[in-house]
Amino acid sequence: MRVYYDRDADLNLIKSKNVVIVGYGSQGRAHALNLKDSGATNVVIALKAGSATIKKAEADGFKVMTVAEAAKWGDLLMMATPDELQADIYKADIAGNIRDGAAIAFAHGLNVHFGLIEPKDTLDVVMIAPKGPGHTVRGEYQKGGGVPCLVAVEKNASRQRA
Repeated sequence: MRVYYDRDADLNLIKSKNVVIVGYGSQGRAHALNLKDSGATNVVIALKAGSATIKKAEADGFKVMTVAEAAKWGDLLMMATPDELQADIYKADIAGNIRDGAAIAFAHGLNVHFGLIEPKDTLDVVMIAPKGPGHTVRGEYQKGGGVPCLVAVEKNASRQRA
C-alpha cells in the first residue's frame, strides 16, 4: 500500500479539466465546492431534470446539466449519489454518453466491486472515498486540512502513473 499526501498531488492536472459532480447532496456539494476553491474552473453539477437541488447548486455558483449532457462533456465524472441509485443512473444516462478516455470516480466502491456497474474498458475507473460525511469534508477543507481518503484504481485505461 502506498500512502499519498498533499505534496504528492498536482492540482494543475485537474484545473483545466471538465469535471462533473453527479449529485449535489452531502458529498457532492463538498467535493464541488472544494474543487472550485482549489482553482478548478470547469466544474458542473449533473442532476436529473426538475431536481429541487438545481437551485441550490446554481446559488453556489455552479452550472447545472442533465446527467446525460454532462457525461458527454466531462473529462472526469464523480458519482456522488446514493449507492442504491447509481446503477440506474449509470445505465440510463452515463454508459451511452461517456466518451472513451474519460474517467469516472466513485465515493464508494459497492457498485463497481459487486458488478452492478461495469464501466467500459476505455475508461479510467477510480474510487476516492473520504472517511467522513460531506459537512466534515467541507469543514476540514475550509480550515486548511482534510480528511483521510481511501483511493483505489479499478481500471487505468489511460495508463496514467500515480
